[in-house]
Amino acid sequence: MKHTIGVSTRRHSIAVALSAILVAGCGGGSGSSSSNPLFSGSPATNLSAVQQSYESVALASNGGLHTLQGSLSLTTSSTGALSLSPSSYFYSINSSIPQSAANGPQTVTVTYTSEASTLTMPSIGGAARYLINGTIYVRPIPDQAQVSYSGQNVSENYFATDGKTVVESLLGTSYTVVPLSGLLSSAPSELATNSNFGILTNTYNGQSLYNQQASWQAGSSYVKAVRQVVGNTVGVGDCVLPQTTGVNITPCSATVSTLEGFFPYASASDGTTYQITDGQIMTLAGVRAWVANTALSTATPEYRVFYQNNGAIYTGYLIKDGTPLQTQSAGSTTAQNFSIFLNNAALQSIKSAINF
Repeated sequence: MKHTIGVSTRRHSIAVALSAILVAGCGGGSGSSSSNPLFSGSPATNLSAVQQSYESVALASNGGLHTLQGSLSLTTSSTGALSLSPSSYFYSINSSIPQSAANGPQTVTVTYTSEASTLTMPSIGGAARYLINGTIYVRPIPDQAQVSYSGQNVSENYFATDGKTVVESLLGTSYTVVPLSGLLSSAPSELATNSNFGILTNTYNGQSLYNQQASWQAGSSYVKAVRQVVGNTVGVGDCVLPQTTGVNITPCSATVSTLEGFFPYASASDGTTYQITDGQIMTLAGVRAWVANTALSTATPEYRVFYQNNGAIYTGYLIKDGTPLQTQSAGSTTAQNFSIFLNNAALQSIKSAINF
């Protein structure tokens, strides 16, 4: 019998972006954060509570931020033994900043590490693409990102492959540090529900995927990051086959040049037939675009976009300025307004406990 388990990490409906640091508008304002019992040393007096909590984990000297990615394809033999398909993976995206952003913008260091000795890193593709002032830009994998401080909050800028064009900006307004102690199996339910730690909590034929008697290492914690999108962000992708990876995406129609002549349009990906009256025509990201009135069924609200350019009609999605980044576990209908990241001690605890 074969089982496949994994928590989706798709951020957008069209393209996958494996965000390195804190994978969610307006700047400014004061944020909130819990006090951080794990913060060591004397924080700079010019840091807000939000920034202190962020640095207590994100600084390289404090071990950095880690998010788990995984998909396990398990086969059960007639005797009940479990085996993993070679296509399985379980890895971490690791990020850190070299010093406090109070000293100026900091470049984020990003690495990928397989957390299971029996599994290899998968080939990571599906780089996200964005439309800015009528031009398509590709977001690299791993991310090229920079962190700075905006008022009381934490600003994250993600760059295109040119290293200078900002394709997405996020504003972090809260970083709540949750200490972990005792057995891994007694971790708060939200850690399993809202992160890929949940992959390990499944049991098959009475067999666990990790040592349930293992304990969290001293100093283990996870961070609940609350962020929002800054500025209207337009992602784009292939409307139909062929599938592409660069700036030349496949249009919905190469024969219809205006939005007025494009509708009705049956979207296979959305399972919806769009009428022109289902949205509004406006200038968006430097092009003439139609934007749906109703959000797609994504955790973070996104709106379907069709736009005309160079005699063809293309598709994309819009995340509006100020939209909170949200996550949603598989099978759940409730979105959460935070993302979970492990500190290094928690990551090493999980790695040591894995049974595969």
